[in-house]
Amino acid sequence: MINNIKYPLWMLLSYLAVTTVSCKKPDIKGEDITVKQVGVAFKSDGGQLKIPLGDSSYTKTTTTVDIPLKILLSDAAPARFDIGITVNPDTVAGMIASNAIPDGVLLAQEDYSLPNLVNVPFGQQEAAFTLKVNLATFEKYYGQTLAVAVELTNPTKNNQLDPAKKIVVVQINTTSIVPIDQIHYVYYPDAGKSIQVPALRTKNYTLGNGTIQVPLAVSYTSSAGKSFYLRVKPNQDTIAKLLAENALPGVAALTAADLVLPDSIAFKDFNNSLNFPVTVKLAAFAAHAGKKLALALDLYDPSVYKIDTTRNTLIVILDPEGLKYNPYSGTPLQLPAAIGATAMIKAADFDLGGEGWGYHDNDEANRGGTYRTSEGVDIEGNGANIGFTAPGEWLKYTVESQVEGDFDIAINITTPGTTGNVHIEVDGVNQTGSIPYTPTGGWDKYMYIHGTVHFTPGKHLVKFVWEAGDTNLRDFIFTRKN
Repeated sequence: MINNIKYPLWMLLSYLAVTTVSCKKPDIKGEDITVKQVGVAFKSDGGQLKIPLGDSSYTKTTTTVDIPLKILLSDAAPARFDIGITVNPDTVAGMIASNAIPDGVLLAQEDYSLPNLVNVPFGQQEAAFTLKVNLATFEKYYGQTLAVAVELTNPTKNNQLDPAKKIVVVQINTTSIVPIDQIHYVYYPDAGKSIQVPALRTKNYTLGNGTIQVPLAVSYTSSAGKSFYLRVKPNQDTIAKLLAENALPGVAALTAADLVLPDSIAFKDFNNSLNFPVTVKLAAFAAHAGKKLALALDLYDPSVYKIDTTRNTLIVILDPEGLKYNPYSGTPLQLPAAIGATAMIKAADFDLGGEGWGYHDNDEANRGGTYRTSEGVDIEGNGANIGFTAPGEWLKYTVESQVEGDFDIAINITTPGTTGNVHIEVDGVNQTGSIPYTPTGGWDKYMYIHGTVHFTPGKHLVKFVWEAGDTNLRDFIFTRKN
């Protein structure tokens, strides 16, 4: 007996759907496969995508170059699903090493952006996403080929990757996308000439405690853009070559140990010029007595833009003779021209430059701690006097005379019960010989002891030296004698 069984319509449709999933379909290779899920592959030319490939292969914005990447499916997506996106740096690194990408540059993570996932809608047979490469990276590596290997991973809902087509190597020709007149070149405006320190007309350095700091200018061409940074490093080969050619007579080369350089130098938004400091240790002058010092600095490694390789080296020459005058007030003590006239300077206002340059103190601490606290001279009473003195310590002062003549120098000193000597040097010559002092009867009881010095017109360095210690020193008075 035959039973006539009737099935509901929804059961028939379900059956048809199942049989459809099992039927034969041509895949992207033209071969028949059984479509239970879809195959996923990149659209490329043998795994490579070279940009530009016609005008539609990229879009350039003010900040990025946007490159569309396409994913092909072996059939219409039977349901919505996701595909992971990652990069494969080893693939590009190997191609560059084997010269498969001549003059290639592997894009760093900060040079581009990609989505982590791509969603494939139901019924679609392809999907697209965008690789965004920073426009500044084109400038940084102008003339080279930018490369990144983009890889498809982990399609959801059991869809399968085509292992032969899951990676596409995107290769971007920088010169075809950015015209050369739009390139920002970073450079030294003073490249091609040496920076003399000190300069003839304007002061181009700052003296610190044991250091001299010189500001150097850097610029970049074209319109000012967003902030970025670059680095600077010594170029000892350049100085060594100039010395070997006798192009720098009387000059010694500074080493990296003599310098303090910033880790990086940064341009602010929409500023295409800046100054950065190079700091030289004053101890280097003592190590090369009687010589000028030279260094060369290279610009390199900009986070964006490109270094102008014809203007990326700057030479700085420091002349210790011109740097020796560094009065604390900014101007030398002006000595009187009239006979009998006087000028006074506080002992605590010794020259700038720190230990070994403006002064010598036997310990690093300022034991008075009330004036010029970053320096090692022991200053008391907020600059009233120098204390805690010891044999061999000294102080320097820059003075300037309009005339030639002899001057009495009165030294305001106190000591409760000690005898000893001090002396005064002018430009390195002991002019006074030992000047004795005797007990004054208490720390609050000052007296003047005297010596005679001779000046010619111009600037001079006056050096006060303790031959014995245990005194306080308050000030000096210069009186024109003849």
